Amino acid sequence: MAAPTKPALVKAFGNESWIFVLTIASKTAPTAVEIEAATGINLSCALFGDQDGLSGTTDKVTLPRRLCETVTFESNGATSFSMADMVVSFDAQGAPASAGKKAWEALVDNSSGYLVQRLGKSGTTVVAAGDYVNVVPVQLGTKVPTKTGTGADGVVAFSQAVSITDTPAFNVAVV
Repeated sequence: MAAPTKPALVKAFGNESWIFVLTIASKTAPTAVEIEAATGINLSCALFGDQDGLSGTTDKVTLPRRLCETVTFESNGATSFSMADMVVSFDAQGAPASAGKKAWEALVDNSSGYLVQRLGKSGTTVVAAGDYVNVVPVQLGTKVPTKTGTGADGVVAFSQAVSITDTPAFNVAVV
């Protein structure tokens, strides 16, 4: 028997990046230049730690039983992808183009683009060739100013719906 595979554990805490970019020529071969373009925005320090990531659900369907069979079988059906709404740090009183307003200004209501997720590396480091990312085609909803809570721990933020518009490309190398 072959020895079991035992991959090293990679900490997720503080090691996740989310970057919104308007254009990527090939979602299966994104370039570092596309991901780090000035027209995009690195949201890694603007999203909150409890931001949910992507989820995918594949329907299982039960196939019809034939008369001579006493068991039934399943098959995979349609797969749907979704992502929780983003809750983004926001300085409602900040000056235009300030750090507290950059995400508000860059994430244009109802715009389409790509959310690029990088796992296993600090969100404060630049995405480089050789990194592996998930490229998710999205349409953004309308931004709504809000707050994260009503107590002393609540901060000003905005929420924005995210709809996944095409099949994501998972764990693809940045070129």
